[in-house]
Amino acid sequence: MNKEEILKKSREENIYGDERDKTIRVRRDAFSVWGMIILGIIIMIVKLCRTQSPADIISLMFCTSATASLYEALKTRKKLHIIFTVILYVLALYYFFRFCAGLF
Repeated sequence: MNKEEILKKSREENIYGDERDKTIRVRRDAFSVWGMIILGIIIMIVKLCRTQSPADIISLMFCTSATASLYEALKTRKKLHIIFTVILYVLALYYFFRFCAGLF
């Protein structure tokens, strides 16, 4: 391979950034999810103290977890991940319908 072929291959492999950039994006996403979970727990506690149903927050948290699990299930094709994803989506829908039922 000559210099130009090596550079072209390197550009194609690093189209979405180098390994450092990829690691930062992965950690950023995980960090932001934890921020949402912590804020969700705080909002749930406030709602419970005010005798309000936290079903909306619970459904958001289950949906976020289910979506992350779906990505993992699609990439690994493991039955356990697929089952876990389905369970999380069912729980998200259950709490979403509980939230909707409380509106009417």
